[in-house]
Amino acid sequence: MTAPDLSDPCPAVYPGDSASRERLARWMARGAADRGLPRELPVMAAIAESGLRNLRGQDYHGFFGMHESLNAGLYRGFPSRPELQLRWFTDSAVAVRQRRIAEGWPDPAADEADFGLWIADVERPAPQNRSGYQPHLAEAQRLIGSRCPAAASGEATAPPLEVRIARRQRPATGTVRVRLRCPVEGCRVGAVLGVTVRGTLRQSRTSAPSSPDGSWVELAVTVPRAATRLLARGRSALVTVQTIAVSESARATAVEHRVRLLP
Repeated sequence: MTAPDLSDPCPAVYPGDSASRERLARWMARGAADRGLPRELPVMAAIAESGLRNLRGQDYHGFFGMHESLNAGLYRGFPSRPELQLRWFTDSAVAVRQRRIAEGWPDPAADEADFGLWIADVERPAPQNRSGYQPHLAEAQRLIGSRCPAAASGEATAPPLEVRIARRQRPATGTVRVRLRCPVEGCRVGAVLGVTVRGTLRQSRTSAPSSPDGSWVELAVTVPRAATRLLARGRSALVTVQTIAVSESARATAVEHRVRLLP
């Protein structure tokens, strides 16, 4: 096992269970920054879930309260290996961020006021506890200080996106079908369907991971009720479908299409 570098203010190697809270926080901050995530994210989660301690429990373990069922695959051995705990958290945070952007929501990294709900989507606590992470932002920032690097920016270009969508569809199942793929790299794909009825915009959203081998992924986007009412009366409806591809570092490509729904 590699010995901790005590001269590094933001260690890349786990500094040990007996390390100070500041040093543990900076280790987490560096791991988050290396994945292009806000430095505070894992620290806020760990403060809320464990008091920033590597806990040993019966069913839940570690800094992030990971369930024993996660002790498999990429994260096998995580109760005694904090680096796997941090890997699980950053993997999950990246996936949540990709899904949000692919569904047309704002990037949660753009506003620190969204960090708490981002963490809640990773940790998935009981609904009444989802607000329990955001209050730890200031403490996380104090523990990290100003000596750790900011999040890496990742690649400079958004992923290429290919789309196949019929411009006239009869949504017999209440959905609009669209096929997408990222031909060059792995990404997450999503779609947002919008329709304006009587001056009010109604939207529905969906997403799915893109196939890693670049094959096509089919999405079924639910038609909002306002549009299905028009179709039920024998009228057509013009909707917009925004298709989105998001890379791991949150670079996004979005293309908008107009689709005529027929009764």
